[in-house]
Amino acid sequence: MDRHGQEEEGGKGVAQPSEQLIVANESVTFAVKVAGQGEPVVYLHGAGGLTWDPFLDELSNHYQVIAPHIPGTGNSSGLENIRDLWDLVLCYYDLFDGLGLDSATVIGHSLGGMIALELAASDQSRVKQIVAIAPTGLFKEEEPIPDLFAMLPNEVATIMVVDTASPVAEMLRYMPRETEKRIEATIQRMQNMQAAAKFLWPIPDKGLGRRMHRIKAPTLLIWGQQDRFIPVSYAEDFCRGIIHSELVVINQAAHLVTLEQTEQVLEAVKGFVGAYQDDAYGRVNG
Repeated sequence: MDRHGQEEEGGKGVAQPSEQLIVANESVTFAVKVAGQGEPVVYLHGAGGLTWDPFLDELSNHYQVIAPHIPGTGNSSGLENIRDLWDLVLCYYDLFDGLGLDSATVIGHSLGGMIALELAASDQSRVKQIVAIAPTGLFKEEEPIPDLFAMLPNEVATIMVVDTASPVAEMLRYMPRETEKRIEATIQRMQNMQAAAKFLWPIPDKGLGRRMHRIKAPTLLIWGQQDRFIPVSYAEDFCRGIIHSELVVINQAAHLVTLEQTEQVLEAVKGFVGAYQDDAYGRVNG
């Protein structure tokens, strides 16, 4: 699958990926964005939906990035046929089969990070490495995660970024002026939230904490130091629960660390994935 197109998105020079529909099973079809060449990396997006942003664009300069829309968002379908998180995990295994991936490196942000960890805990053979960026999946009564589904877009922006006047914050608050496009954007946001709520509401703890010990894949956790949505203290709980894990905390970044500190996140990902690949090569050829 070759890197596709060079149309600009918002004048920022972000190349547009190709999109294909993959029938995972008789109930669910995934719309999958693909760009880049080399080692396949599956990217699982968060509750805000999938946007081909500068982080994914830069990532696709180093890997073949495969980014599916969660069912019920984008052109993916079948959310109504998925009963719970376990059903969703099985659908992603079916997607891997449809993509010809016996095992893959999986990068996930927020909700996508939780899904990545669940994939690795449920079937240890399907995930080579994990990069979990501020994943959901745990809940602490003494430090509860805010209810994302009770917030307005401008309220979300205040907890997702460090600088609420930054371009990233403006992007979160942005709504088109044209009535038709505004309605379309509102519907898209509602669909994204509806899909995420099915797996995160009323609290995002669906038992991952009881399964984390099963994760054998090398795991990199990345967190923004100023994350006010999922505080960095949660990272310590994930590190304690996942055997082969390491943590990178990035300053001047909140929950949307991939957009606020793109280069630092990218360097951490490349270093982690590359180190594991080099180690695996050495074990085979040493």
